[in-house]
Amino acid sequence: MNKSKLISVALVIIIFFKLADLYVDFTSQGETHHLVQEIILVILSLSLFIYLIRDIKLTTRQAKQLTSQLKQSKQQAEKLSQSVIDSKDAFFKGINNQFDVWQLTPREREVALLLIKGLSTGEIASVCDKSEKTVGHQASAVYKKANVQGRHELAALFFEELI
Repeated sequence: MNKSKLISVALVIIIFFKLADLYVDFTSQGETHHLVQEIILVILSLSLFIYLIRDIKLTTRQAKQLTSQLKQSKQQAEKLSQSVIDSKDAFFKGINNQFDVWQLTPREREVALLLIKGLSTGEIASVCDKSEKTVGHQASAVYKKANVQGRHELAALFFEELI
């Protein structure tokens, strides 16, 4: 049970006992100032109870709205994520189609893709477990088949279309 509900229950109990005490005092013709004091306490407790109930309802309504907004945000994020995945797939399919047109070998394809991703020949050599000289020759073959001067022109062929 959360704090607000616990406090509400406590206030209801206090109100009930105060009303019972007020009834006993009233029937036994207690002192007027004591009756007034108890009436004020009952009114104050009842006011706090009403305020707390309204606050609980407002908080519950806001929590439902936030839950709904969160659900919508998650759905939008999933749609966007799928859109990004679809775009990525289409982009790499386009790259592979161009590699087919250039008739790149499997090793040249691997080097070309890593060049497009921005890796240096040294990094490619390390990733592919080849010598840097071999990667350099494969890169030169890719540039020649693609009819470009270097890695920047190669990457530009693909990324210019995106921009």
